[in-house]
Amino acid sequence: MKVLDLDMDYFMTEIAHTPFSSEERLDEEDYGSSVWSVDKVRQFLERNLGLSKTHKIPGRIVSGHNQALFFWEELIESGKLREPFDVVHVDSHGDLGLGVPSGDFLQSMFLTLPIETRRKIRNYEFNGRIEEISIGDYLLWAIAYRMISSVTYCANPNGDKNDYLWDTLKNFQEEYIWDKPVKNYIQLKFNAEMEMPKYDSSEAYKKRYLAEAIKDPEVELLIIPTIEDVRFCGDFDYAVLAQSPNYTPKSADYIMDIFREYIEEV
Repeated sequence: MKVLDLDMDYFMTEIAHTPFSSEERLDEEDYGSSVWSVDKVRQFLERNLGLSKTHKIPGRIVSGHNQALFFWEELIESGKLREPFDVVHVDSHGDLGLGVPSGDFLQSMFLTLPIETRRKIRNYEFNGRIEEISIGDYLLWAIAYRMISSVTYCANPNGDKNDYLWDTLKNFQEEYIWDKPVKNYIQLKFNAEMEMPKYDSSEAYKKRYLAEAIKDPEVELLIIPTIEDVRFCGDFDYAVLAQSPNYTPKSADYIMDIFREYIEEV
């Protein structure tokens, strides 16, 4: 199965860099003119994503993008969404843990837990604080929950496009992003630097330890860095649009009304 995971900030030519915890909308004076036109938004939804007003797909509009994960959990629990599923993530941000401390937690003893136990964990402690699943890492949590088989990251061409954690990549290797689609692989693995016993630091031991370390299945990460290369035929089983209020101005809210024309809200 395949789900469409949209963020409203993709439809902007200027990408904001605000704290995840911010609750303020972007200033119209600075960002209002960067919001796409109505025609451009419709063209992208129909021509690039293949959405149709006559063949609507079930979907939902959420505020924070981490609510997409909770929507998927709801669908899974009701038997409507089979896992693992493919995610088409159209966003100005990867939401794969960059700038959030969850990466180390998810590559610790967490990996030794059975899947049903993993999914009961919603927060973790870091530097004396309790951290929760956020808009910046919910997609990495979905991978750690083993919900996802692949991610296609349609990145805003005006952004960095490589905003993921390097140490979550398979064999710590990445293909550099230019102006064509690039395929990498995410593979969560036991963090050897944090967990490896201190009594033997030899390179031979380290090599053997890394080879035997716990690893989750690899998840394909296809990064599409241009609008032109976003080409889908609308064959999504579900769709979600995040308003992301701290990354969009109020003038972008009309996009939610347009999106509603292409979905059956559930």
